[in-house]
Amino acid sequence: MDAKVLTDEDLRLKLAATEDAFVERKLFSDSGDWLKTAVAFANSVPVGYPAVLFIGVKDDGTPEDKAENIESVMKSFDRKVSRAYPRVYYLAKALNVCGKEVLAIMIPGSTDRPHFAGPSYVRVGSESRVASEKEFQRLIASRNSKTSEILNWSGKIVSVNHMSSESELNVYGSVRSTERLSVVDCNQFYVTLENKTSNYCKSIPLERIEVSYDQRNDCLELEVRLV
Repeated sequence: MDAKVLTDEDLRLKLAATEDAFVERKLFSDSGDWLKTAVAFANSVPVGYPAVLFIGVKDDGTPEDKAENIESVMKSFDRKVSRAYPRVYYLAKALNVCGKEVLAIMIPGSTDRPHFAGPSYVRVGSESRVASEKEFQRLIASRNSKTSEILNWSGKIVSVNHMSSESELNVYGSVRSTERLSVVDCNQFYVTLENKTSNYCKSIPLERIEVSYDQRNDCLELEVRLV
């Protein structure tokens, strides 16, 4: 992920400034809050803009009296943040402040958000297991009402109307064609449909699809607008 990398001088200025939406200060002993802070930054900060979590400093920005092995703190931070799902991108840098080393964690706003402080789980048969990336994206997409309705017809036959272009509409005054297809999958970007008779699949951008209902065939109806 491309993100601005702050210089040591940038970091020292932020450390000395008032804590705000882009700066958080934690003691070495505050490890229980590291994951929560990293996830919050990744979810809230403008994409690519770096927020900073300082570890080993007091509320006023001065280093803790007790020194810690920075390399060990980095490893501990990575173990905790690896529990985030999807994984949070960050850049860690040891920073010398008043002769003592503190840890500066730069966390940019994420294009993969939302992130969660742990994995999502799904049921597969009689087991609960961690959702795959595809399953996770499907869970997120299902919050979109259009996506959710299409996913309700997953594995079922729906009517698909390919709408006429404006020139064709002037001549024929109706839709160009109608197909009976099976819903394979749907996310926030596209829906995948399958013709079981001829055994082929195609994906259509979700923005080109309007959702309706085919009363005649008692099924979902997708109206596809031509580009």
